[in-house]
Amino acid sequence: MILQFNRILLVAIVAAGIFGLSAAAPAAPNWPSIEYVPANSNPPVPAGLKVTCMTGPTTLTPSNTCPVVRYMGYTTWAYSFIDNRVSLALVTYDSKNNVVSNVTQNGTRYVWNVLSSLPNKTLMFVGQSNQSVTVPWSAILPPPQIVTVAANSNPPVPAGLKVTCTPNGNTGAPSPTCPVVQYQGITTWAYSFIDNRVALAFVSYDAKNNVVRNVTANGTRYVWQITSDPASQTITATGQSNAAVTAPWAQFGP
Repeated sequence: MILQFNRILLVAIVAAGIFGLSAAAPAAPNWPSIEYVPANSNPPVPAGLKVTCMTGPTTLTPSNTCPVVRYMGYTTWAYSFIDNRVSLALVTYDSKNNVVSNVTQNGTRYVWNVLSSLPNKTLMFVGQSNQSVTVPWSAILPPPQIVTVAANSNPPVPAGLKVTCTPNGNTGAPSPTCPVVQYQGITTWAYSFIDNRVALAFVSYDAKNNVVRNVTANGTRYVWQITSDPASQTITATGQSNAAVTAPWAQFGP
């Protein structure tokens, strides 16, 4: 009981003093919340991983609870590896306990605490010997999906822009389809400009086709391919002559 009280007190002090958050305060909408749940309440664990939560940073005493992250309707567990490497696997589940993201973070193991920073929009996972790993909030969410849609299925196009998608980088022939980015409920089209400048406009729409963002990226036009890189958390759009522009995942979300 004393140990549990000390841990709760430590969480409150660190969160309030360093992270600018009160551990006791409820999470605001779209902020990650940290919850301690029974250690045996985990969803199915991916192969090679295990539930290993400790009562503190300097003990190997298993805890009856584990810290999990609730964010955007998803739940993230910080698993350790069966081979005991100094790494965590941040495994995120949807509401039906399907794995939607599994990211390895080297630097600690045997999680005992998680802290969320509002100013930095990061999560710190603290494990053995108080070693920790820090990731952006977006790192625990499902990655952006690249979807091919009919070129004439676009939402309303802002003034000065046009839908111009091609089959590859070596032709100006129109394609019947366009690649779009779907991320956290937002769909982004890569439009070209009516004046044919060498630039793309990444225009993001919500579920009601309202424009939530319109960002110009200079360097290519006439998109034919969009790819996502989980390692760098970037989106790359490739256009005419295979010239490409790259932007961070965060630019394509809410």
